[in-house]
Amino acid sequence: MGFIKTFIFLMMLIFCTHSFARSNDYYRSTLINMLTECNTDCKRGIFEQEVQFAFFNLMEAVLNQLRFELLQEKKKVWEKSNISY
Repeated sequence: MGFIKTFIFLMMLIFCTHSFARSNDYYRSTLINMLTECNTDCKRGIFEQEVQFAFFNLMEAVLNQLRFELLQEKKKVWEKSNISY
């Protein structure tokens, strides 16, 4: 049980401190609900949903960064091709 609480605390700490996190009130109410009213299956479900949400947001951020970098490279190539004429 101590491992699960520590793991949940670390996940909340990691995902609450980046710019794609949900509000602190959401995490506070979710954590209180998990500790007081949920059984093991409920806790597992909430945790899986939060991990999926965080993973999808992280992947979206990575893809957006790649799109931006590819656009920058495309602009550089386009500018070089126009200069040579």
